[in-house]
Amino acid sequence: MTYEQPLPEPDPAAKGPTAAERAGREAVRHQAQGMGHHEAAQAFRRLAAAADSPSQDEVNGPADTADDGRRLAELAEWERIVGQLSLHAGTYDVASDPYVQGERAAHERLRAAR
Repeated sequence: MTYEQPLPEPDPAAKGPTAAERAGREAVRHQAQGMGHHEAAQAFRRLAAAADSPSQDEVNGPADTADDGRRLAELAEWERIVGQLSLHAGTYDVASDPYVQGERAAHERLRAAR
């Protein structure tokens, strides 16, 4: 038995990620390729500790427009990848990342619908 929740209709007014956010996520994925959990966690901690990283208060506050959200996107992507790697003993592979594959499939569906 499977449970399928109906997907909400897309909000045409909703803003997608900025080009800087997309670039940040892609850079993290490229850097994480082949890393294990501990390596990815260390990379996340290094980025979070960098002088130009937003503080915890800034993360939950108004968006930082200095970099158009790139650093927050990088931090979020590292956190997601670290979480994913904590579930198995392997290394990160963008080709088998279910989130990335779902993202690519959604873009293909949008492109085909246009």
